[in-house]
This record gives sequence, structure tokens and C-alpha cells, in this order.
Amino acid sequence: MDEQNFNNSNGTQNMQYTQNVQNTPNMNYAPNMNNTQNFSNDYKPISAWGYVGYQLLFAIPIVGFICIIVFSLGGSTNQNVKNFARSYLCMWLIAIIVAIIVGIITAVLGVGIFGTASNLSSYYY
Repeated sequence: MDEQNFNNSNGTQNMQYTQNVQNTPNMNYAPNMNNTQNFSNDYKPISAWGYVGYQLLFAIPIVGFICIIVFSLGGSTNQNVKNFARSYLCMWLIAIIVAIIVGIITAVLGVGIFGTASNLSSYYY
């Protein structure tokens, strides 16, 4: 709570505010991430090179997909690795769905184009 002090020698109001620091919340929203000793192993941050390494691991065709499945389903105790693997898995699923949609559209349009081209070629012979 703020306290006001009205005692001034010349009779004017002197407003001095004192802060109650006991009830002030911790406003440190960006803790020092270099000091990873404060984190448990379950929530320890991944370094930038760690993300690069996981991306290279996940980019390997069959082994990477197996690692994504294992890490996203609980193969790692670190929550950050789990979330990164889950996000990578979601991106793969979105890419597969988009590829299937594009393949269907291409197949539908491709059959129509090839069907028309084959009919046109019969007129020249």
C-alpha cells in the first residue's frame, strides 16, 4: 500500500510514496538463461546447438522419424525435447496432408490434361 505524508513545514501537502516491497510480485520475466543450474533436468533449456543437432537427427529419413516418434511419446525426460519433437511431428503431419492434397489435385487435373492430349494426338495421324 502507498502511504502519503502530509506533514510539511510550510503547510503544503508533501506527497511521499513508499512502496510495500513485501507484496510486490517478482517482475523478472527474463531470467538469466545462461545459469542453467536453477532448472531441474526435466525443464533444462536446450541450447541453440542442441536444436541444430536435433534437427539434423530428425532430418535422417527413417531413423529421424523413429526418433521423433520416440521423443514425442516420452522417450526423453526433458520437457523441452518432448515439445520440440512434438512440434516437428506436427509439421511432418501437416506436410504429408498438404502433399496428399496436392497429389490428388494433380492426379485429377493430370488425368484430364493427358486425356485431352491423347485425344488431340489421334487427330494428327
